Amino acid sequence: MSEQHAGSESHGLHAPQPSISPPIIGLGVMILSFGILFGIPLIVVGGAIFIIGIATWLIDDARAYIRAGEPSGDAHGHH
Repeated sequence: MSEQHAGSESHGLHAPQPSISPPIIGLGVMILSFGILFGIPLIVVGGAIFIIGIATWLIDDARAYIRAGEPSGDAHGHH
């Protein structure tokens, strides 16, 4: 095995942490869709839920970015 492949095995898989934000956004979009059919109150409620979902996703992402810390100075530029 070449040195390039041997070094990449030690990094492991980088996957995002589970988050409740995508289902919240989906619920908001669904309620917004019903609002288009049934009236403005559902549009307002769906829009608020959608914005809350986006905000929680951005907060989760900011926390993950802070936890990740500074790059280790890898010469190959891998994350």
